[in-house]
Amino acid sequence: MTTSYGEELKKSGKIIFTIKGVSMRPLFRTDEDAIFVVSCNPENLNNLDIVLFYRVTPTKGEQYVLHRIVGRRRDGKFIIAGDNCTDWDIVDPKDILGVVKSAQRGNKPIKLTGFRYSLYKYLWCKPYKFRSFMVFLRNKIRRIGSKIKRFGKKIIHKG
Repeated sequence: MTTSYGEELKKSGKIIFTIKGVSMRPLFRTDEDAIFVVSCNPENLNNLDIVLFYRVTPTKGEQYVLHRIVGRRRDGKFIIAGDNCTDWDIVDPKDILGVVKSAQRGNKPIKLTGFRYSLYKYLWCKPYKFRSFMVFLRNKIRRIGSKIKRFGKKIIHKG
């Protein structure tokens, strides 16, 4: 029998797991980084904290998601976005399960403090609407580049 992240956090107050997905790149890497999350009181969370939350979507079903708080609405709900995402979620405080306390890649800790991390948070993560636009633009340029590359290969094979 497997225990869910939520159940384990309720039971022990902490979990460690390996990242899956690319939504928190460049900070975290899929299948490489281990994340230490502790349960928390959502009222004590700050803007730019990285949190684990639970969501249900029509297309993907039930998910545990690790993203960053980028704002808070007047109704008390959080605005949460991945560092590598073009969109964001509106999350009820009751759906936040825990906050990231530390992370490591291999045997080395990933620094979540200090000047470089602060610079990253305030220049890339805090302006999430600008970041969303930049990620969207980067993805669009990559898709166009792929199409040009495929078109070039077709011309070479025909010629």
